[in-house]
Amino acid sequence: MDAIKEHIILGMDEGDVEKQKDLWLSENPAIKVLSARMTRERNLLSLLGGPRFSITLEYEDPATFTADVGSKV
Repeated sequence: MDAIKEHIILGMDEGDVEKQKDLWLSENPAIKVLSARMTRERNLLSLLGGPRFSITLEYEDPATFTADVGSKV
């Protein structure tokens, strides 16, 4: 069973969201990113000065995969 997960990172501009992504990835070196999609947020929160960009990462978490396999054996 694949352990595919999704993580959303918010930022004020493209550079900020990229920095936040790099930070998160450096804190989680074991994960394998499958895809990354950047989106410009268009909602009330962004109009009020909140996050304007997001990156959605789909990734495999080997720790979760190992835990799932171990619990079935």
